Amino acid sequence: MLVAGRPGGHAGGMRTTSRTPSRLRRARPWIGLAFAVQGAVAVTGLVWSLRADEGDDGSSVIRRVRVMGGTQLRPHNPALSQVGLDVVMAGGEVDLTGLAPVPGGVDVTVRAVMGGAAVRVPPGWRVWSGARGVAGGIGLQPGVQRADDPGSADLRLHGWAVMGGVGV
Repeated sequence: MLVAGRPGGHAGGMRTTSRTPSRLRRARPWIGLAFAVQGAVAVTGLVWSLRADEGDDGSSVIRRVRVMGGTQLRPHNPALSQVGLDVVMAGGEVDLTGLAPVPGGVDVTVRAVMGGAAVRVPPGWRVWSGARGVAGGIGLQPGVQRADDPGSADLRLHGWAVMGGVGV
């Protein structure tokens, strides 16, 4: 039966459908999965850091592991020898400006995956760096004294980065 004045000539009128609710309905499980994966990575990182972290700012050996977060270290022990920093989707800062040159130098090892770290050194420190990286690496700011021999450096920076980097 045709009804006059109605588009299409039928009694029900014209119906439009929106694709947004159906797209959202299809995307909802993927969004939930993304949140679940992020949560699992964060919990794994927390457990890893609780097991691997050692020392504090007054220790001669310090190690920090951070996943999806950040950390700041300001070592003040004049006998500091090693600092290790592992960052995954995270950032870190090692501020050595409060130290006088340490006899034998300081070894800082940074491993960064989709993250980065900054190492601050006092003026006059000689820095040796050796790193490998994929889409990342180590960069020295202008004014930082580069040392060619690791034995003569005040800071020996070791590390590797994947889609991340270290700045001095």
